[in-house]
Amino acid sequence: MKQLITITCLMIFLSTAAAQDSCLPKYNMPVKTIELSSGKLAYVEKGKGQTILFIHGLGGNLSHWLKSVNELSSAYTCIAIDLPGYGWSDKNVDTKGKDRLQFYADAIAEFLKKKKIKKVVLVGHSMGAQTAIIAALQNTCVTKLILAAPAGLETFTEKEGELLIASTPASVFEKQDEAVIRNNFKMNFVQQPADVEQLIQDRLQMKRCSNFNIYCETVSAGVKGMLAHPVKDSLQYLQIPVLIVFGANDLLIPNRYLHASLKTEELAKQSAALIPKGKVEMIEKAGHMVPFEKNNEINIIIKNFIQ
Repeated sequence: MKQLITITCLMIFLSTAAAQDSCLPKYNMPVKTIELSSGKLAYVEKGKGQTILFIHGLGGNLSHWLKSVNELSSAYTCIAIDLPGYGWSDKNVDTKGKDRLQFYADAIAEFLKKKKIKKVVLVGHSMGAQTAIIAALQNTCVTKLILAAPAGLETFTEKEGELLIASTPASVFEKQDEAVIRNNFKMNFVQQPADVEQLIQDRLQMKRCSNFNIYCETVSAGVKGMLAHPVKDSLQYLQIPVLIVFGANDLLIPNRYLHASLKTEELAKQSAALIPKGKVEMIEKAGHMVPFEKNNEINIIIKNFIQ
């Protein structure tokens, strides 16, 4: 009887563990964690040399930068993090009254301090790039900044902001079915790479997880956070070399509905002109997820800019 109970308990434990594992994205790389004041932060680390820290965008996770981590780790120490609320990091996030992006920037600063990283190149994508700008302005250990399809350069009126918030409550993300999810991914690319399917499967699996509603709330809060912490007026204070990289066919930035007449390259050049040491690189035949779609090109650009 005791043996039967033991076996039953073991089966319950294993099935629970399997369910938890299936709710985590697949990285195919050992995941480390570090305890911050905001909770457990997950990251991957590979290579030796100068440190590059990669930050993902809204709704994403560190897998969006894994190809760069693997490639560039031959010459650099490459770290990619899951922002609080995403991936393998703690899901329940208490921002302690701070706007979401300032909270993320503070988590990055605490991570760098706990890891004893004295100098770092920050590389961010979309919301992660906007967060990287905030972190760079507040931390002297950031020596260079690479912004891939950065959010935050585009400004919105109060009414436009209200419209964006009203159209992105957590319930919108909860209700998305497979067709909508696949179409949303498709909008990020000119030619969608085959390995995007793993990202899609990870996203679909999340819908079956008990904490999916928390993820949706995190994404919705990210939209509010980006609007709450504009960075365009702060670009002039960046005294380090800054590179802005956009896909020439980005359909998400600028917002095609609210600012249809503003072109991506125009926005990039206007923003770079505000930065004392700002530069722009446009990558042809690439969409918003340019680091994933044109990874070879991005890696070359990163290497050249750092050197």
